[in-house]
Amino acid sequence: MNTWLIKNANIIIPDGVIESGSVWIEDGEIREVGRVPEQAAREGQVLDAEGAYVMPGIIDIHTDAMDAEIVPRTGADIPIPVAFNELERKMCACGITTVFHSLHLGYEHAEALSRSKYSREEIFREVKRAAAGPTLIHNKIHLRFEVCGVSAYEQCLDLMRQGYVDLLSVMDHTPGQGQIRKEYYKKFLLAQGKNEDQMTQLIEERISWPKVEGEKLQAMVDFAKERNIPVASHDDDTMAKVDAMLALGVDISEFPINMETAAYATRLGLYVAGGASNVLRGGSLSGNLDMTEAIRERVVGILCSDYYPAAILHSVFKLHLEHGMPLNDAVNLATLHPAESVGLDVETGSLERGKRADLLVVQLRDKLPVVSRVMVNGKWVLQTNSK
Repeated sequence: MNTWLIKNANIIIPDGVIESGSVWIEDGEIREVGRVPEQAAREGQVLDAEGAYVMPGIIDIHTDAMDAEIVPRTGADIPIPVAFNELERKMCACGITTVFHSLHLGYEHAEALSRSKYSREEIFREVKRAAAGPTLIHNKIHLRFEVCGVSAYEQCLDLMRQGYVDLLSVMDHTPGQGQIRKEYYKKFLLAQGKNEDQMTQLIEERISWPKVEGEKLQAMVDFAKERNIPVASHDDDTMAKVDAMLALGVDISEFPINMETAAYATRLGLYVAGGASNVLRGGSLSGNLDMTEAIRERVVGILCSDYYPAAILHSVFKLHLEHGMPLNDAVNLATLHPAESVGLDVETGSLERGKRADLLVVQLRDKLPVVSRVMVNGKWVLQTNSK
């Protein structure tokens, strides 16, 4: 039996911080949190945290990092098992213990840009295979379905049928709505050397593309819900869009474009997720919702990494140290709330008795958080010797 007592730690629990507390872990499970006497560990091992923070492992429900790791440069394909192993180590060092690798499907524009030799089916298959083998952290798949990917509809259903999908999101990158405002898309085309006539033609072509919508989209969402797969919308920009997504059966609103939409989605009971990179950088790349302000207004309750895995932990401590947010509330954005949104909160997401022992030891160096240890399933999967 693998038993650990972590003592002399500032333990972050959902409703506060226990100073100079202890966590008792036995056989991969948290047995006690708080003032645990050392003899409770019986013949187990003791770790003196020396005043460091002990917090739940981060749960990242949306990161595009896997596709970027497989194709780090246009046309430069890395063997998928290599990409998986190396990315997992990076994620672990960032404090992520459960990750939903966000893999797009039907997004022909992204596929054309990457010029990868791998088919989307091959990427899904190899990532799923690697996730089932010996791993450092818990790996799941978030299928991002582009509604213009009409030809990928049956493939999406088949991937869900085979058990490849742990979270489904519905995306629409058509210019003129969501985050792809026409002005933003025109700047993108202008940077590619397109003239005014070419830009107008391309935008009109994109807008005219057929979409998976109506009864067919409803059938896809229903198919997911029948298999207990949570469903997210993406880039909601109006209250009408939120209403439409809620009517479909969506559970999560990812990256709302403005404060009004985020507040409306929250009032209707949806989990609302925003990008941690937005918090870390101090604003949106495309001039949309400022996530720090949205979190302060309590209309965004989940942080995900989007395109930069290290952003979550840094954003948590930035919200606490620079914006005065209670540390436990900031940590909940990255742990308990995402766990709740995807139905994992019974087993993980907080340091509570009976939950899986997925946790971090975090030190502050020059006011920056540094992960010194990572425990997954009660076993240390990362340890550093530096103080």
